[in-house]
Amino acid sequence: MSSDQRGFTLLELLISLALIGLMVVLLFGALRFGSLAWDASEARLDRDTTISLAWQYLSDRFRNARNLSAPIPSSSGAHFFFEGERGAVEFVSPMPAYLGSGGLYIIRLQKVRKAGKEQLLLRRWLYHPEVLSGESELPEWRPLSEDGPYREQKEHPELRAWYSESVLVDEIKTARFSYYGLPAPTDEQAQWSDDWQQRRQLPMLVRMEVEDAKGKWPEMIFELPGN
Repeated sequence: MSSDQRGFTLLELLISLALIGLMVVLLFGALRFGSLAWDASEARLDRDTTISLAWQYLSDRFRNARNLSAPIPSSSGAHFFFEGERGAVEFVSPMPAYLGSGGLYIIRLQKVRKAGKEQLLLRRWLYHPEVLSGESELPEWRPLSEDGPYREQKEHPELRAWYSESVLVDEIKTARFSYYGLPAPTDEQAQWSDDWQQRRQLPMLVRMEVEDAKGKWPEMIFELPGN
């Protein structure tokens, strides 16, 4: 038999099989890397989308915050409906009809422990005399400065037009708010502060700094009306 007609030797066959095996390993490695890269890209996109939606929603609420005062049982005078602390903020703003029944709502953003996790919770009470007086059969509303620790409430879908809560950021590490404005209406120099209590005017800006399990969010600064 001539050399052109003979088959593969055992050594040549082993080398060929080894090369094929190496190519298969490299191919599956490339596919796995591509899958991991796709998953990482998709996770980043999901997170960016969450941050963008949160920014848009909160920006709309703060931009339409109302400069309101009203009598409440716990106050001898009219309560001003904007209070801010380092870990929470509360104000009144309209909700568009496509997000509920529409109308004015008391909106509270606060860091709470819920379902065994730290979360940034968004709570909404309808701005209504029955809510302010405590007569409604809802999770009781009290001013932020007077309220105690958060107590998890049972959801009542039929009352969502009156009260609802939703998780804005899950598995949160830090959530800090600060406020920029005039300490008093007669002051001329605005400044940043960790709280906004016992004042009769809205701040000019609210800053929110958030860090969740995946890292820090971009710093968000919201403008309020009249500034």
